[in-house]
Amino acid sequence: MKTFLYKTAKIFFIFLLFNTVLFFFSRINYYEGYKKYPDKNFKTFIFSDSHGIPIGTLSEKYNVFNFSAKSDSYFDMKRKILYLLANGFNIDTVFITVDDYTLSPYREKVNNFDKSSIYSLPFEYENYYTYIKGKYLNYYLPIFQPKVTALFKSYLKAKLKDIYQPNNTSLKMELWCDYSEDERALKAEKRIKSQFPIKNKSKKLENTLLEIIHLCQLNEIELIGIKFPVSSSYVDVLKSKSYGADKIFTTNGLRVEDYKEIFLFYPAYFSDQDHLNSRGGEIFAARLLAN
Repeated sequence: MKTFLYKTAKIFFIFLLFNTVLFFFSRINYYEGYKKYPDKNFKTFIFSDSHGIPIGTLSEKYNVFNFSAKSDSYFDMKRKILYLLANGFNIDTVFITVDDYTLSPYREKVNNFDKSSIYSLPFEYENYYTYIKGKYLNYYLPIFQPKVTALFKSYLKAKLKDIYQPNNTSLKMELWCDYSEDERALKAEKRIKSQFPIKNKSKKLENTLLEIIHLCQLNEIELIGIKFPVSSSYVDVLKSKSYGADKIFTTNGLRVEDYKEIFLFYPAYFSDQDHLNSRGGEIFAARLLAN
């Protein structure tokens, strides 16, 4: 009996220790740049995926809070809007991405639904147990989160590689303009293939976007769609491909600010085929918000 209790205690200690390590790792690495709580003085918000990240905190110069996060989907954006409303934010205006790929089926899986649970509300869940599990247990017990453990393994491998192969590093180009035209075309084609895996858009994401529109109308919030700047190489490969998030806005009488082609002749403003770098983000923030 004592042996059994000793082994059980040992296993529990190892479990607790590893979970503690993962918890602090996930807070620094997995949730980095995601766990934001805006000040209640903000009345205007930007919701986007990684396209909105280059704007950073520059938007605050214009009294606008940038709630963008890498890989955010309409599922996550709706959850954030609900969080703001439930916590007494007086929202006046919402800018939200309506880029050509935002209704892509791949966004049903590649999103932040596990992360955005930190903003979730009880009514989003079937019962109190699923609420506690989704909002708290997944956060405080990252040992059961496959994404966190996978990231931790990758982190350890990278650290070991740095130790045993310290000189085996390659410099990465940071500016899109550093690549040749052919390289840009190949990278743009690869990105668009991942964003447009099939012809049909996601009905789940479309319904969620319609729910966001209804939510804003119900709360008298001005909703404005944004099409973020992309490179000329991206536009050349994209052609007429689109899942039509912007058309849903115009059909519902909503304004769309189309900035997709404003920097076609400025490759130095991009970090890759469809993301601005910090310089481009600064210029775009002024263009978008200084009105």
